[in-house]
Formats: sequence, structure tokens, C-alpha cells
Amino acid sequence: MSAPEDTRILVVDDDDGGRYVKAHTLVRQGYSVMEAALAETAFEMIANAPPDLVLLDVRLPDGSGVDLCRRIKAAFPQVTVLQTSSALISAQDRAAALEAGADSYLVEPIEPDELVAMTRALLRMREAEQALRQMNDELEARVAERTAELADSHRLLVSEKASRREAEDILWHAQKLEAVGQLTGGIAHDFNNLLTVITGNLELLQGLLETEGHVSAERQCRLIGAALRAAEHGAQMTQQLLAFARRGVLKSRVLNLNSVVAGMSDFLRRTLGDAVSLDFTPTPGLWLCRLDPVQLEAAILNLAINARDAMPQGGRLRIELGNADLSSATGDPGTAGPAGNFFVCVRVSDTGVGMSEEIVARAFEPFFTTKNIGEGSGLGLSQVYGFVSQSGGSVKIASVPGQGTAIELYLPRTDERPSDEPDAAEAVAGSGGKETVLVVEDEELVREVAVEMIEDLGYRVLTARDGAEALGLLHGVMPIDLVFSDVLMPGGISGVALATRARQLRRDLGVLLTSGYPAEDGASVGRGEFPLLQKPYRRETLGTMLREALDLRHAAKT
Repeated sequence: MSAPEDTRILVVDDDDGGRYVKAHTLVRQGYSVMEAALAETAFEMIANAPPDLVLLDVRLPDGSGVDLCRRIKAAFPQVTVLQTSSALISAQDRAAALEAGADSYLVEPIEPDELVAMTRALLRMREAEQALRQMNDELEARVAERTAELADSHRLLVSEKASRREAEDILWHAQKLEAVGQLTGGIAHDFNNLLTVITGNLELLQGLLETEGHVSAERQCRLIGAALRAAEHGAQMTQQLLAFARRGVLKSRVLNLNSVVAGMSDFLRRTLGDAVSLDFTPTPGLWLCRLDPVQLEAAILNLAINARDAMPQGGRLRIELGNADLSSATGDPGTAGPAGNFFVCVRVSDTGVGMSEEIVARAFEPFFTTKNIGEGSGLGLSQVYGFVSQSGGSVKIASVPGQGTAIELYLPRTDERPSDEPDAAEAVAGSGGKETVLVVEDEELVREVAVEMIEDLGYRVLTARDGAEALGLLHGVMPIDLVFSDVLMPGGISGVALATRARQLRRDLGVLLTSGYPAEDGASVGRGEFPLLQKPYRRETLGTMLREALDLRHAAKT
């Protein structure tokens, strides 16, 4: 508590005797005391130098002590006011004084000891309030300082987050460019090899014909066969790339995977060799799936070949099938199929060398392989990933170096029932016909070879370079039995749009579409609205699909 001599008190009372007694009592306690007899004089003194405490009488000649108290508290809230009055003042007046802001109230005559005790108590309370106010100010200052620090930290964090995002974007872009570079390099490498085989054999054949004039049929077939095999390899590679990009056209059917794997078992055993044993037992009550059987078999075969290569000293390959209800599981593979979270799981596991986490992370990248040069293209797992993703499922890999690898394919369940449609592989190639086929193709070289093939099959052929020219021919009177059109064409009319408008013009018209990259326009084709022949195609396949499309047209007429 402050020393008395440092405490200033103002005594306000119009009665000289009463003012003297109060002032003298306080001076004897060591306080610095000032005196005033009027309200206005007192307020001016307070305004010039606010005291620590005002001892204020209720009744003054020039105003009410209660009103003066209210003015003091409004202008100088830190000044303590001790209101005094005679015993004649009513209780309501004393209450009014307290409501006006007085800190306490004494009724005269006041005993000196009581005045001193009340003064000390009020000054202690004032000092405690000042200390509390100071602590509050310091706390507010510290809060403001800490808030500023947190704001700076937040700005720094936001800046670091932005910098990290920028760095991640740069890294992602670099990884993307690296992946594109790897993909481009892999495609260029493999296609350059294939083109070397194709052009080399054709140039040899051309040179022999030009220099010798005659080449034996056996040698002609050998040279042409080598070129065709290289072309087929290239076609297979493009299909794998399209599968990885989920752009391939799937020819889906309702399948029982028990039957699919059982039907492949003998072929898989021959592929695996004697050193690797195959373990497969059909699963009772297995759900059905709607999948492309050819792509499914290719996926299982790719997994089996990878497993075999991972077991150079021999081992065991196990294929397990099972129903997977992931509606409440924590290990959801991440994709819900047509039947919600119900999948058929195909698990292919081996006892091979296994893979590290780094290799697992890149396992599905096109052209990424851990095999020696010439032992694998790196497209097998890419095809698996693309096929499963496009089918609405997902793939998981679990591998431990030195213990083996397990790959799980989650394929969506279907509630459809199997149809009695024959497999495409069971279709018998047609022998051609005499109908008229309109060939619509913007690439001149492709159009020429298609015309040659179709005419060689015995059909009459008309040609158009784009959809607009084809529609002009369809509006005419010339008989046309079938439109054979590319899917992607210039001029704003795609093959799908052309087929739709052609059917509106001629309801009995046959349609067969073809594409090397169907993209978005091929989506309706993949759903079965129009049959699709993938490029590159062989003469036999073209003949079969033309005949099927025409026979379907004839069946619709009858």
C-alpha cells in the first residue's frame, strides 16, 4: 500500500467546523489534504489535479453532493468518493448517493477512528483496483503481443504452405514429364523395332521383285508373314496402352470367374512350366461379374507370367477367388461398382522374390520393368490396371522382398444373368457377299486399303472422305446396304453421329464402325449401340464383322 504522504485527499464540506475536523483527522495520519466548501470549486480542483479520494458531503450551498459525485465518477472514474451526510438524511437519499457512484457512505457525526479506518479501507480497495487494472492492461498487452506473434506465425505458415504447394506442383510436373518421357521413349523404342521389321521385310520383297522379277511363293510368304507378325505385335501394344489409359472399348459379358480361371488352367500350367505349380480351386457361391472376357484372361495371364518370372528357381502360384463385401470394411479398395461395394476378388499370389516399396509404387507405370532388356515390355501390369479401372474396380498389391507378392483385383459384382450369346472367338468368318458398302474414311491410305480388302471380299464399294459427303450419298437414290465408317473424322460429324443420322434416313441400313482411338465418341460404341472394329484389322476379321452386320440387318428385315 502507498505511504500516506503520497496519498492526496480532498475534503468537500460547507461547514467549516466539520471540514476542519475531517481534514485535521486525516492530516494527523500523514495524508496530504486539500479543502473545498463549494461543489464547483471542488470539481475545478479535481479537474486540475485528480486526488486519490474525495470526502464529499451530500448537501452543498451551490449544488447536490450526489450530483457532484456523479460528475466526478463520469469524468474521473479512478477517483474514490466517500459520501457523508448528517443523520437527518433519509435512507433513500443515501441509496441515491451510492447509485450515483459513491464507493462508500458515512453518517455524521463521524468518529475519527471510523473515518480513518474507512479511508484506509477505500484506499486499499482503490490500490487493489489499480493493481488489477494494471494487470489487466499488461495481460491485454501480452495477449495483443501474442496475437501478433500468432498472426505472424500464421502468415509464415500460409507462406510455407504456398511454397510447399508450389514445390509439390513443380515436383508433380517434373514427375509427369518424366513419366511422359518414359512412356514416349518406350513407345518409340518398341515401335521403331517393329517398323524396322515391317519396312525391312517389305523392302526385301520389293527389291527381289524388282531385280529378279520372280520370287518363290515360300519366300514371299515368309517375308510377308514376318511383317504381319510385327504389325500384330504393334497392334497388341497399342491395345495395352489403350487399356492402361482406360480408352479401350470393352466387349463385356456376364461371367462366372470360376469357369474363366478353370478354362485357363491348362494353358496357365503350360505357360508356367514344370518348375512352378499352379494352385486353384473353384469357390462355391461366387458372384457374377460383367467383364470383357478377353481382357480378363489377358490380365490373369499377365499376372501369371510376372509371377513365373519372379520365381526363377521355381515356386507356387495360387489363384484364389472370393466374394468381397466392402460396405463396412476399412480396407475399401476405393471404387464402388454397379452393385455398390460388392466385388469379386481375384487374388494371384506367388512365392517369388517380392518387390520393394519403391518398385510397388511404380509397378503400374507403362514400360516400367525390372526385367532385363528384351525380357519384357513393361506393359503387362499397365494393361491389368487399365482394364480393372475401366471395368469399375481397383487393384491392390502386397509384397515382401524375399517372400513373394500378392495382387488382388476387385471386380464389381453384377446381378445380371449370363446370356446365351456366342463368344466372338466362336464366330465363323464370313465368306463375303455382293452387297454395297459405303466406306467413310478421311485418311486416304487407310481408305484405299479398306476398299481393296472389301472389294476382294466381293462387295461393291462406294467411298466418302467425311461424314458430310457420306450423308450426301445416303440422301441419294443409290442403293447402300452398309456404312463402314471411322469414328474420329474432321468436319464436325463423327462416325457415331453419322451412324445415328444414317439410321434415321435408312432404318434397314447396316452399320460397322472402326477406330484406332475411339476416345469419347467410342463410349456409345462400347455399350453396344453400334459394332466396332478396332484398327489395325486383318482381312479375315473385317470380312467376319461385315458379314455379321449385314446378316443382322437381313434378320431385322424378316
